[in-house]
Amino acid sequence: MYFNFDEPGFPIVLLAILSGLRLAVYVAERLAGSAPSPANLPLAPDEPVEIHHAPEVSVLPALEAATEESSTHAVLENHLSEERVGTNAHEEAALERPSRFMAELLDSGIIAVVLVFFIIRPFILQAFFIPSESMMPTLQNGDKLLATKYSYRLHEPHHHDVVVFQAPSLALSLLNQTDDPQHPTDYVKRVIGIPGDHIHIVANEGVYVNNELQREPYLYDPPDYNFPLATDGKLAIRYPITEELKAKYIQEIQPHIQGRDLVVPPGYIFVLGDNRTHSHDGHIWGLLPRQSLLGKATFIFWPLNRMGLVN
Repeated sequence: MYFNFDEPGFPIVLLAILSGLRLAVYVAERLAGSAPSPANLPLAPDEPVEIHHAPEVSVLPALEAATEESSTHAVLENHLSEERVGTNAHEEAALERPSRFMAELLDSGIIAVVLVFFIIRPFILQAFFIPSESMMPTLQNGDKLLATKYSYRLHEPHHHDVVVFQAPSLALSLLNQTDDPQHPTDYVKRVIGIPGDHIHIVANEGVYVNNELQREPYLYDPPDYNFPLATDGKLAIRYPITEELKAKYIQEIQPHIQGRDLVVPPGYIFVLGDNRTHSHDGHIWGLLPRQSLLGKATFIFWPLNRMGLVN
């Protein structure tokens, strides 16, 4: 059976299952506790004893013998009673041990689900899988990383941050993919431009931000394209796309072009992959809304030989 941990309803279903099992264990404990224990059953009254009058004799020797015999019986009865109590307590503890373990296990499971799916994952950390080579060499195909969800709740994204975000609808449409809000597609790219930046890209040279060529030691290779304008001065469009998507792209990009630069407007950022020539990123589909950010990629935890911080 396959479980999709990214399904919106998965944590609710898992929590309901664990809570139901915990309730069943609780009911079983209560029912078991209400059953009468053999040790607590009332004892039968002693049989009546007939009293016979004996001839008068000296009672001192008989009294001493009776006292000694009574003391012996009392010691034996106390010893037997202690053995019965110890045996019953041991049996009860043996019966309670499995149910107590199961109850503690379910309690721990419920707490773990609440922490992971309702606190840690939405607000603190989330794991992501890298399925492509668009961020090589920084991130490789098959890497698993952790992204901090709270980073961009506290501050704005910075230049060169590696960010995780929900792919824009235009980016998916260019790949003939559908934008499904219930199953969003996540991308990982690097922040190149923030609001107010002037950006243009020159083939085989690199990225210019505010007329300054960027030093990018993390690159796999330099770009082989110009952006946002081609060498003929027209809007650079790399993909053979339909007229409808072309019009949508021009409508999104054209208002923010000044001279040969793309000017990043408020509420948006511009992102590129480190594998510039082979990355489906902002130079193809345009600007990224700030609200699409999910978190900042911080740590690679798998495979073990690549474990470390994301730079």
